[in-house]
Amino acid sequence: MRVRAWHIVLLTLAVIASLLLAYWQWTRYQSGAGTFQNLGYALQWPFFGAFFVYAYRVGLRMENDKIDAVNAGQALDELYEADLARYGGASEENRRVTEIDEEFLPPRPELDVEEFNALNQLRRGQRATEES
Repeated sequence: MRVRAWHIVLLTLAVIASLLLAYWQWTRYQSGAGTFQNLGYALQWPFFGAFFVYAYRVGLRMENDKIDAVNAGQALDELYEADLARYGGASEENRRVTEIDEEFLPPRPELDVEEFNALNQLRRGQRATEES
């Protein structure tokens, strides 16, 4: 995948926005009403900007790997198998569907309509007198 101009513009805008937000939080931290939460955000925003660059580079590399595999005549299944060999896959134990034990959660109350109406009769009566 080629690097396009609009990619760079969008990436630059995202990084600049994160740096401006960091500056804004830093000035709020330095003001009289500033808190450590503002300091935390001021330190956090530049990492978001760096993550934008990292995510773009990783996405670009993955797209280029896919294009190279297709151009080399490999099927996408072969690329998937290569990823499994490189990064590992889910084990058989992790792939099977599991269920939560019935005793783990508390039992739900089972009410029929008459019991529900009897429990909520007082509330309905209060609303009727309040509206009058």
